[in-house]
Amino acid sequence: MSNEKTNYWLFQSSPKVFLLKEALEAEAVQSFSLKSHKTKVKQGDKVILWQTGKNTGCYGLATIEGTPEETKVLPIETSYFKKLPNKGLRVKIQIEYNLWNRPITKEILPNVPEFESFYAGIPGTNFKATKAQYTALIEVIERLEAVEEPAIKYLPLLKPLKYLNLILQGPPGTGKTYQTVNHALAIIEKRPLTELAIEPRSVLRERFEEYQSAGRIQFLTFHQSYSYEDFVEGIKPSTIDGQISYGIEDGIFKKICSNAQNALLQTINEINREPKVNSILPSTINNTILSKCDKYILIIDEINRGNIASIFGELITLLEVDKRAGQTEAMTTTLPYSKTSFSIPPNLHIIGTMNTSDKSTTPFDFALRRRFDFIYMPPQPELLSTNIEAGVNLVKLLTVLNQRIQLLLEEDHLIGHAYFLKISTLDDLVNLFDNKIIPLLKEYFFNDLHKLSLVIGPHFFEQVAPPDYTLLAISDRPMIEENGRSNSLALRVASSWLEKDFIRIYAPGY
Repeated sequence: MSNEKTNYWLFQSSPKVFLLKEALEAEAVQSFSLKSHKTKVKQGDKVILWQTGKNTGCYGLATIEGTPEETKVLPIETSYFKKLPNKGLRVKIQIEYNLWNRPITKEILPNVPEFESFYAGIPGTNFKATKAQYTALIEVIERLEAVEEPAIKYLPLLKPLKYLNLILQGPPGTGKTYQTVNHALAIIEKRPLTELAIEPRSVLRERFEEYQSAGRIQFLTFHQSYSYEDFVEGIKPSTIDGQISYGIEDGIFKKICSNAQNALLQTINEINREPKVNSILPSTINNTILSKCDKYILIIDEINRGNIASIFGELITLLEVDKRAGQTEAMTTTLPYSKTSFSIPPNLHIIGTMNTSDKSTTPFDFALRRRFDFIYMPPQPELLSTNIEAGVNLVKLLTVLNQRIQLLLEEDHLIGHAYFLKISTLDDLVNLFDNKIIPLLKEYFFNDLHKLSLVIGPHFFEQVAPPDYTLLAISDRPMIEENGRSNSLALRVASSWLEKDFIRIYAPGY
């Protein structure tokens, strides 16, 4: 192997598929997929890690560590995929230059002769590169370091806690809010999720509520009218002896940041064995301090429903892991109402939930995607009963429903298993479909009953005579014809649904 010629490759990643920058920041890039040149990539070859899209450029240089093999994505990498790929050909790599915080962008490359004829091509495909290009990138890296004299290397000096900012995302009914309890306890108690999963739910809830009572966990839900004044601080009215006065009131985020900071100061004083002299955190907070300090949790349910820019304001930047107090790129800001200096302590974890079927997630992704780790929570039909009292197989029922929805829409609009967890009789199932499932599907398909029939089957519908459209203007006829199929259908009343109707969803010939 040592006598073989070293090959040079360009491995590309699209941010629409894999969050390369964020994964490199968390030191979570350990393998890469191969789409071409599969038989030529070998151990010892050199790799240029390239991100396509708006911020295109080189985000790292790496060395091939093994031979390509059919395997799944490594667990450490899964949360950085927007859609987890199936098993495929991948190769292990070792990062040599991690450029997540200073990529070699297209604005720099035009000045490098070796890249005059450089063409990356189709995103997600592997291309040949040259030794001259690889060497030129190293020279650019070293030159930029010499000129700019950065205070830190390419990796943070103080490795932050994993999942400091975490969002559980998935379709409705997949247990996102339910699982925030486990994630919060895992952080506070420093225990793996797999260990907590075997404990009774009532025991977990009891401990969760104890931490809530102690102020260690705060829970809130974002909505359209939630504001910066509610979240951080604002001027609120109060009445004393019948007189209205106005004062600055801290919001829930500022309060929990203050509590977390006080806990951090207490830990530092205990380690130094010195009395608390002030409330200012030191410029460097190492992992030893963090490991001994209480961890605080802010859970934000439906985080994508709020106006993120309005609620967080100037604090969006301070959320970043390396910009927390005591970290390598720590930043502070002056709050607009109280005029006090403010930073976010590194022992505050934020756990959010996000419904992927909500169309308001698009601006959220753009604003905060790079500041949060995401865990996708898919439907888990295997958790359901195979047969309820009525003889309906819920596992097959939910599986087929979601297969049809994914064919017509995409995985963001699937149906979660949580809807079916307490279903044991036919009446339960009828009520669920009548009050939850069908209204949800109508929302997905904008009340198009024809598409709804493609999901649950035509046997839930009956043909009805179309309305008399001759009363309308002729110019409206094209729209009428387009909607004609859906308007000729009507759902049968729920009281007429039988066991066989639900079985025929997954067994059409029943």
